[in-house]
Amino acid sequence: MLEAGKRRVIFLHSWYTHPESRSKCRGFFLRNFFLKFFIGKTLDGMRMSEEYLESTEHLDYTCIQPAHLLHGPVTDQKFKVSDTESCVPDAAQAINRADVARYMLDVIDDETSFRKVRAIGVGEP
Repeated sequence: MLEAGKRRVIFLHSWYTHPESRSKCRGFFLRNFFLKFFIGKTLDGMRMSEEYLESTEHLDYTCIQPAHLLHGPVTDQKFKVSDTESCVPDAAQAINRADVARYMLDVIDDETSFRKVRAIGVGEP
């Protein structure tokens, strides 16, 4: 990217990349089994890449962390965002892929989203 003179990049990660946030996960099975034994290492790898990005100076990155992805159509629901946690406690635990794409397009030129790791969600828990 340096050679091409490009700085902007958007990554798609997941809720719960911060290990501390996993205790906030609603649902006994999801919290105690799925996150821990099935996708925990993947989430740890995502967190490592976020930490690397935070140490760089040459990228205007945004790591978008959606909840569980669904196949539904795009909606006009308002996004709930957290720049401090890797989940959005007051949002539903699922979001349509089409809405994630809508969010990505919304922030591509938004300088307030540069150099952020941002959890997104919609709806009510």
